[in-house]
Amino acid sequence: MSGLRVSDPDGEAARRFEEQARRLGTRTPRCRKPGCRERNPFALTGAEPDILCYEHRAELAGRSWVEAHHVAGRHNDPTVVMVPANEHRLLNDRQRDWPQATLRNPGGSPLLRGAATLRGWLDVLWLILTRLVAWIPAALEELDRLLTETVGSRWWERLGWNPAG
Repeated sequence: MSGLRVSDPDGEAARRFEEQARRLGTRTPRCRKPGCRERNPFALTGAEPDILCYEHRAELAGRSWVEAHHVAGRHNDPTVVMVPANEHRLLNDRQRDWPQATLRNPGGSPLLRGAATLRGWLDVLWLILTRLVAWIPAALEELDRLLTETVGSRWWERLGWNPAG
């Protein structure tokens, strides 16, 4: 269940995943656009076999593939950051796990606004770590293995590369 929280004590995130999988008509969805690797059900729209990610659906409709995201929730702060449409869907879903009092902040509490701002930026960091850079360690380890296998141990010295400077 890609994108689920480490802690989901009430099962709400798992329930949303199941609901989205039902809506898409498959538990293993993927964008049908050739070359697109999107598989997160919260970033997909349509129904099997016509599943597209939000970015490709927007492209087909002539809309922008980037959208404005209220990091702290629109009730707390009007500030937005532009994010790709697929990632916007993931960030919006994560906001559904916030305490409703924090997300809605009906009384305008500055402490809840601060909590929402921090939660929002933590979600953005989660997005960066999981969607943008999580692949890098495994890729570097595989490259090291291949270089060691083909060039030899201490390959960096054999190639004349001084990574320290």
